[in-house]
Amino acid sequence: MRNVLWILTLLLVLIMATQWGVPYGQTTREVEREGKVEMKREGGVHVVPGDILLVITFLLWAGYVVVTFRFFEIRMPVFAVFALLAIVLASVIRSRAWGPGLKELAQLGAYLVGGWLVFANCITTRRRLRATVDVFTLVVGGIVLIALCQYRIAAAGGSAFKVAGTFEDRNGLGAFFAFALPFVFAVALGEERPWQRFALVLVVALGVAVTLSGGALIAITVGLLFVAAMRSQKALLGVLVALVLALTVLPGTMSLPRHADVVVNSVAPYLNTNFLDARDRGDQGPEPMVDDLRDGGAVRYKRWFAATQLIRRTLRKTALGIGPGMYYEGVRPELAFVHDRRADTDSVRDFNINTVEPGTFNMYLVTCAEAGPLGLVALVWIGVLLLARSLRHRATSRDEYGKALALGSAGAVIGAALCGVFSNILVRGIALPFIFVALSGILWAKLPDTSGRAETPRRSD
Repeated sequence: MRNVLWILTLLLVLIMATQWGVPYGQTTREVEREGKVEMKREGGVHVVPGDILLVITFLLWAGYVVVTFRFFEIRMPVFAVFALLAIVLASVIRSRAWGPGLKELAQLGAYLVGGWLVFANCITTRRRLRATVDVFTLVVGGIVLIALCQYRIAAAGGSAFKVAGTFEDRNGLGAFFAFALPFVFAVALGEERPWQRFALVLVVALGVAVTLSGGALIAITVGLLFVAAMRSQKALLGVLVALVLALTVLPGTMSLPRHADVVVNSVAPYLNTNFLDARDRGDQGPEPMVDDLRDGGAVRYKRWFAATQLIRRTLRKTALGIGPGMYYEGVRPELAFVHDRRADTDSVRDFNINTVEPGTFNMYLVTCAEAGPLGLVALVWIGVLLLARSLRHRATSRDEYGKALALGSAGAVIGAALCGVFSNILVRGIALPFIFVALSGILWAKLPDTSGRAETPRRSD
């Protein structure tokens, strides 16, 4: 039975990193936007293959534990996970947002508890963990390859918004890369075989090249620098040289027109600083109208301001937030005056002016608004515990690969934490892979070594 559970876990790692799926129970209605009629989906759930396999694997594992009476062998999630779920449940009860609230609670429970229990208990040896990590690196490489194909299509006349890999948009892809690429980079530095190390570093480099989400690139950069700095001076120097080349030489060689401008505008603070429009007109363009809520001002910062206003209004009534899944409804009045012009292409005049670009809400503000300050504290607490345990296991591990996994998990937590400022990590297709990556470095020290080989000596860099 343990072999079956491990194979199912291996398959889960293979298919979990995607947002491609099937909507269930959703309704559609026509919405007029910019003189065009669009179909908008509402309600229901979006089912992805990883969620289905997670439920199956968890139920089989739970049944195995009950039948064999192995309750005392369970590796449980940290207490902060249950604290967060308890706070979210209290918020659901208080707000009576039963539909969206229970759906959000079930999703959080599935990822944070179900995913944690499956990965921590169905991977039973170091050899199996290493094989599972190898599968994950292959998945990352496959997603990079898909994104590269989309990038070439976009360069041939498509839209940069379509460079999304196996996710719904470029910000979803960027959120995944924010923790996956630092993890893969750390694994690469721990590999003994030069060809495998080169292949993994190449995957990281190409992943950075096709990431068109500016916020995710910031998180990836910090994650890579952290991993390199903790690893060795040589690794840090290599990353710094690569960054210099990326900022100076590569922008003029990328095949997607205005690649650098796509990245900058995706995270630019001001709506009216459409410098591409100004460049083609040969003038300086319009001045940002920071004080005008209808026509200008800060795009992301305005959204953050709207979220803080919602939080302030909510705290006057309750400390449990407005209820899980109710953020968009609650923040809508605060965004009523935000310019809602949407660009579906990267043309010069309408280049990337899109205040409603999907997947860009601040995860911390969303959590605080929906579950209150205690929910935010519990979320940050989970991240701090994962980071602290990863660093502790890196310090105490005696073999090279264990150190690499622990360092990769720490870099992934840092990348995800920073990316949470610009995107949401706790969503389908992203949260579950993050749990696996964050646990990998922690699990290594707790698993038995069945390889029969002596510990790998530390390699000099």
